Amino acid sequence: MTKKRKHIAIVGGNFAGLTAATKLSRRHAVTVIDASKHFEWMPNMHELLSSVKTPQGLRLDRAAIVKQAGHRFLRDRVTALQPPLGRLAMAGGRELAFDACIVAVGALWNTHHIPGAARHALPFRSVDDSLAVAQRLRTLLQQGKPLRIVIAGGGISGIEALGEILRRHRDDPSLSVEVIEAGARLLPGLPAELDADLRRLCTPYAVNFRTAAAIASVSAKGVRLADGTRLRSELTLWTAGLAAPALLREAGLALPPLGWADVHPSLQSRHFDSIFVAGDAAALPRAVAKQAYNAIDMGALAAANVERFLDGRALVPFKPAPKPVLIAFGDLQTYLIAGRHVLAGKVLAGAKEGVYQVFMSQMAPEGALSSVPAAIGRLWQGWRQLARPQLLSLADLKQLPDRLAIRLL
Repeated sequence: MTKKRKHIAIVGGNFAGLTAATKLSRRHAVTVIDASKHFEWMPNMHELLSSVKTPQGLRLDRAAIVKQAGHRFLRDRVTALQPPLGRLAMAGGRELAFDACIVAVGALWNTHHIPGAARHALPFRSVDDSLAVAQRLRTLLQQGKPLRIVIAGGGISGIEALGEILRRHRDDPSLSVEVIEAGARLLPGLPAELDADLRRLCTPYAVNFRTAAAIASVSAKGVRLADGTRLRSELTLWTAGLAAPALLREAGLALPPLGWADVHPSLQSRHFDSIFVAGDAAALPRAVAKQAYNAIDMGALAAANVERFLDGRALVPFKPAPKPVLIAFGDLQTYLIAGRHVLAGKVLAGAKEGVYQVFMSQMAPEGALSSVPAAIGRLWQGWRQLARPQLLSLADLKQLPDRLAIRLL
């Protein structure tokens, strides 16, 4: 008698969800649910602002990836998750029963309820968001208006967006940029030397950094700070913070006030044994950065632990790997950060490009042989536009003389 396959639902098809899908055995009936057709490589999304990347180069077809893994993809949005019943409901009217569920819904744009931000600021969370920002910049140029820009948030997203804006528009005499960061310095949580080096690099340009500053409101004409300062802006780009999806709270997976799903070290929900949470949505006992590399590793572990759970075996805890962080600042600089050490140099743009190429070629939905030409094409385009021109800039590695030595983990 054939044993009935257990059904695993994966809610969300980004880094964590797709990684889990590719790791799960075909002996299970696996369904991946996401409202969007495309997976998007968000770590390089900022390069759309300078046209170094194209939308096609940052997108992969989710259905094809899931089918290649031997599973089913439903393009829909989960509106209700009922862990006690082992069921979920979708916007299209379908319902799905599951024996276990991996929740990988990521994070949302967070305006922190600041008046006018949702209406007048542009988000920066997707390929479409980036294209909208790039189009707004083109429109301003076509209309002869000054490129007065406010970037809300001096974290990685805000700094990388600034780098691409400078790459494309720094020679325009009308360009002026205000970067507003609530923390005491740029790139909070990373070595303080980065703040100083970014300010040095921006000295020749009309870029002003305001740290320890809060935005009180946003309008069509600009931004008002908490201290009363008013900044004119033709484009306000919002990169300040993330919010937890409401589904986590509505399903009973999260507790106030933050709304992230609290999980055991194994990524199993603290409230329902059949639910595992991976990626940005998960709040581990010991917090980890909401970065793609952690989401990928969490997706792989969630898949392994779901199978262990269904087989009645002991679960394994998540142990974040000590991976270096790569931050690109347009064509002006690239930083590799490992702990308290920094390696800086334009040549490192090739390393960041390499990470992108490896993941995209591995995840590409083509067959093992047919994926090679596409991967080579992406690699050549990225190498020609980013890495190759930088090989003549090895002297730039001396920009931070006391931070050159780094032990790669």
